[in-house]
Amino acid sequence: MKRILLLALVVLSAVACKKITPETRIAQIGTFFDGKEDSYSARLQQYTSDKQIDYLTLQLMGELGAKDLWTVEDEGLTSLVAEFPGKAKAPQISMISAPLDDPTACALILEVLEAYKKIKIQHENTIRAVFYAPAPDSTRPSGLAAINQDLHESGEFNSFDIELSTRGDLPLHTFILNDNPAIVEKMIEVIPGYLAPLGDYQVVRDVKPDPAWPLKGSIYRYHVNPAELQKEAAAVTAFAFLLN
Repeated sequence: MKRILLLALVVLSAVACKKITPETRIAQIGTFFDGKEDSYSARLQQYTSDKQIDYLTLQLMGELGAKDLWTVEDEGLTSLVAEFPGKAKAPQISMISAPLDDPTACALILEVLEAYKKIKIQHENTIRAVFYAPAPDSTRPSGLAAINQDLHESGEFNSFDIELSTRGDLPLHTFILNDNPAIVEKMIEVIPGYLAPLGDYQVVRDVKPDPAWPLKGSIYRYHVNPAELQKEAAAVTAFAFLLN
């Protein structure tokens, strides 16, 4: 319910406090990515799997300014987590995740974080970027299972996870939400209008959520089109901004 109120009142609160309106911020996001060159995807694809975490670590702790970074180990799988604290005194965790064997999706996370830093986008929730180890075969879980256990043991609350991937048959330009129906209904009503300056983006409810998905909580899936990476980065950045 808190997220619904934030979405519904975001414009009024911004005007009242004389802050940048959501429309202006999204226009800034669009301008930032318009004509921007690929900063990360081509480089990530050059590295073998054992070097990808090294590259991600250097970017996250250096250029992107993560305040904390750690690995999560489980049965020989290594996942990487980077944290960017929000303004809230009792922070909730907002995650954005991608599998390490999908370098384009991982690169898009870096693009989003770069936009947050360079545009100076403030966020209430703590943002946690997760680059998780893929499952080695169909009988074993991915590194997300260890991430979920890590959250549980630390007593932290994961508000939602934006899950990015270039694979599968999900529709393009569509955020697929596995969440409380009342929350999804409000987001379907509000979010596409804000994203309209960036393109025709849809928000739909996930009618067949995956019960075996190892990370619990609200999962928002987005299929990334590698052919228009900067356009996709703008949309995901704006979506994350509205949620935060």
